[in-house]
Parts: sequence; structure tokens; C-alpha cells
Amino acid sequence: MKYSLLFVGIYSLCTVCVNVYGAPIDSVNKPREQKAHWRLTGRIHSKAIFNFGGRVGSNNPTCDLNFTYDRKRWGFLFFKGQDFYDHTTFYNFALVAVYKNFKLSPSITMTPMVGTFLEQANGIADKGSDMTFLLTTTVRLHSKLSIEHMSLFGNLIIEPDERDWVNRVRLLYSGRHVDVTASAWHNNSIFDHSSYWSTGLSIAYGRMKLGGHAFGSVGVSGLTMLYSSDKALNPMNNVLMVTLGLQLAH
Repeated sequence: MKYSLLFVGIYSLCTVCVNVYGAPIDSVNKPREQKAHWRLTGRIHSKAIFNFGGRVGSNNPTCDLNFTYDRKRWGFLFFKGQDFYDHTTFYNFALVAVYKNFKLSPSITMTPMVGTFLEQANGIADKGSDMTFLLTTTVRLHSKLSIEHMSLFGNLIIEPDERDWVNRVRLLYSGRHVDVTASAWHNNSIFDHSSYWSTGLSIAYGRMKLGGHAFGSVGVSGLTMLYSSDKALNPMNNVLMVTLGLQLAH
């Protein structure tokens, strides 16, 4: 029954996307403006960091696929992570979500996102798969510098006894080819018994034009677990990983 509800949720998200995006309206006197953008990014990692939650996803080589369809105010996200060697690690999952951008001021944007988090150690939707909600607030300090806060609330419907709340703060620098991201995560114990603190740093050289709409990137990322109240659930693991990426954008 609970997995039926889960797939109903996924179907509802897809229906929302169709109704929201629809077909562009033709203009008689003006050329049609391009109102939508999409990006398809594939990456290979020497290990894995779960960037939403701020913990080690796997110590094995991994890959992920990220598809984003972005309009001026609405968007759709699909993310799939996969461990190459061990299908039971935390990095075997998928996230399907829709979001809406609210421009609060010229420099402040708030983005709520609702979606379905699917744990995929043994199938499409294993036990622990549930609806999730994310709220991100971005403040642009400079044309190349911004600060971002994200709150992630997990296990909202099917597993309410395992609800989770993670806060993430990031400082992001984006130049022509260089991206630097400093992150801090706090998983509090308001809804569950465990909590942890972690920090991370990522440096990437990207947007290298390979031809047409294809771009390449290479980067290195590190994560340090500062504190964990439950070391069995959230071990005090640190990780340093190398990433190669390929992106198609339109």
C-alpha cells in the first residue's frame, strides 16, 4: 500500500510538470522567446559525497546523472546516483522533484522543491523511499559570489517516524571556468535521535567547450565529519574524491 502511494506521488509530480510547462504560446508579431533551458550532466567520481546531506555516500567509484529542465519560475529535476561495485551503499538512489523560484528582491531568490527520494539498493523504490521537501534561499552578494541556505525535510509521508531535517549553508564562487564551493551541514535531532556536523570544499574547472552544446569539467572535493552522535549510522568518515563531468546544455 505504501509503495502504491509513493508511485502515485511520482505520477502526480509528472502531471504537474506537464500542466505547468505546457506548450509555448505563439506570438503573431514577435519572434518566439526561448523560455526554457535544460541541462544533462553525467559525472564519474573516484568516491562519493552526498551533497544534500553532507556525508560520505560511498568509498567506491561512483557515477551520477543529473537532468534539469528550467523555466523562468518553474523547474524539474531528476538525479540518479549509482555505486559501480556495491549496490547496498548510500549512493544508490534517485531524486525526482519539481520546484518554483520566487524572486524576493534583485539579489534574493527563494526556491521550494517537492519531490520523491528513492532508495535503490535492490530495486526502483526500496524501503525508506519517501516524499521529501527542500527549501533553498540564495543571496547574490556579487556577480560571481553568492551564499545559499538549504533545509531538507525527508520521510514526510510513508516513514513519519524516521523524519529527518538537514540544514546546509554554502558559499559559492563562480568565475568563467572556475567554481569554488565551501559547505557546512547540520543534521539536527529534532525529528530523530541522531545528529551530526560536517564541512566540505569543492574546486572545479568547468565549462570547457568540447563542441556544439557539450562541455567538460574536472574537479576535486573533500568532506570532513566533525561530529556524530550515532557513529554506527553516521560514521566519522572523511573523503577526498576526484570528479570528471560531461554536460549537454541548451
